[in-house]
Amino acid sequence: MRKKNFLRSSFLVYLLVPLVFSLFFFSYVFPQAVLKLGTLAPADSDWVKAINDVFDEVLHRSAEKPRIIFYTGGVMGDEDEMIKKIRIGQLQGGGFTTLGIKKIAPELSVLDLPMLFRNEKEVDFIFDKFLPDFEKFFEKRGFKLLLLTEQGFSYFFTTRKDVSKLKDLGKTHMWGWKDERVILNVVKIFGTSPIFVLVPDVLSALETGMLETVDLSPMACISLQWCNLTKVMINYPYRFEAGAVVIYKKSWDTLPVDFRSSLETALKQKRKWITEKIREGNKKSIERLKMMNIKFVDVSDDEINWFRDEVRKKIWYAENTEYSHDFLKKIEEELENFRKGKSN
Repeated sequence: MRKKNFLRSSFLVYLLVPLVFSLFFFSYVFPQAVLKLGTLAPADSDWVKAINDVFDEVLHRSAEKPRIIFYTGGVMGDEDEMIKKIRIGQLQGGGFTTLGIKKIAPELSVLDLPMLFRNEKEVDFIFDKFLPDFEKFFEKRGFKLLLLTEQGFSYFFTTRKDVSKLKDLGKTHMWGWKDERVILNVVKIFGTSPIFVLVPDVLSALETGMLETVDLSPMACISLQWCNLTKVMINYPYRFEAGAVVIYKKSWDTLPVDFRSSLETALKQKRKWITEKIREGNKKSIERLKMMNIKFVDVSDDEINWFRDEVRKKIWYAENTEYSHDFLKKIEEELENFRKGKSN
């Protein structure tokens, strides 16, 4: 009996040792892929929630599941820092605002030109028309554009109660991003100089009065808590801001094939759904701003015409644009045809 038990135990050991060794070998040689993504967006923002929903759905149906870590709220630094970390492998990708998008693919600066888009339908039309071009701009820099969506239209918000018209912004301390041509020139149009502050430091700068005016979407203003300090919103959506999810191509190629295929398909299929979620969030945010007793200042036609003329002369076709003037002209032509109902 003792001999039989010994033989049975020996046989089990004989079976289990190769199995355990195999599991150890494969976990060592083929470790679980890790996908670390960074973003400035807070974890509870509609933007992050919508992206997470898609990732969860894809993971649920993928055979090989990479481990996904989403660093939200700017804990990995501003977007310049995140891009540097992606290039050296500390991150594999991220969700970026228009600033990060333009740092990777400067040609997409064309999308956030002030006064270019009049409404969301125009944005959708241009995105659909030029998406292959946008993807190539990222590919040239070694990045995979997985999703191009939006943050929404930007408005000016200020802590100054005495701002009663658009041009009054020139007497305030206006926020600027270093090396961000569009915003720097917008500030100059108002006759003042920008105050450079990194995104994670803006809230404290507003609290101290170092900054008085910022520009961003209503949803971002609430998510980042900047609107807790602002008193006035210039009620004109003067500039569109894109949002994107990108992954470094070298990192993308190491992910399981079935996961890559599923994620790419899901994000393409859900792009309009994600965009609609963001738009709903911005609409709700505007209603919430009204409840916060923020004063909405309307812009006169004269001011709109003045501002449009200024940005066309000093920003759209400036000598140092990141995009080609021919590319902007193509987009302008398509928009004009769309407005006239002549687009294909």
